[in-house]
Amino acid sequence: MDSRHRKTGPAATALLLGLWCLCGLVLPAGAVEARAFLAAGIFNFRQPEFRQLYGRLPALGLSLDLFSRSNLGLATGVHYFKASGQALTLEGEPAVYPVKFYRWTFPLIFKYRLVTGGFQLAAGAGIALSVYDESWSGVELSYHGQKIHFRAELAADLRLLSRWYLRAGVNWDSIPTGVNSMLLGGGRVNLAGLSLQAGLGTRI
Repeated sequence: MDSRHRKTGPAATALLLGLWCLCGLVLPAGAVEARAFLAAGIFNFRQPEFRQLYGRLPALGLSLDLFSRSNLGLATGVHYFKASGQALTLEGEPAVYPVKFYRWTFPLIFKYRLVTGGFQLAAGAGIALSVYDESWSGVELSYHGQKIHFRAELAADLRLLSRWYLRAGVNWDSIPTGVNSMLLGGGRVNLAGLSLQAGLGTRI
């Protein structure tokens, strides 16, 4: 992204943790169902320069969904993305620099579901806290930052057994970092993109 190393204060983390604590207050005491899922998939950057540099990022996720009798719910969890690439030029110099990128994302999503038989379709939107890092090997370039941002989700669950479910889902993140990047010709970096994941879950 750029050569600045930005310190990450505790404010954003404290805010999201506080919102997590509100889950127990927002959902009624009669919340009837909780599902936990472990999923894997890929993430694709919206900005083409990052797609060219990193390709599709492997993604892992652990999600927890809580639904009330009215089919309104909350979802949280943790998602991890990591990739490496090679930047072919730096400031016009013909050189190759290995680059690594990772991102942790902690969402809080408000959801609504439709259920018929053993099939469920749920959609939602909310916020997430993402912590991300990009480092260049061989040169003094790195960036570490965090951002609270918009996140949307659509997921379909199919019941396999009485308590086990198969899930396929798609997530959209918009992460305007406010950082200028040489890779973008000095333009602003937005780590926005789409992730596709599938996994297995259980009712708890």
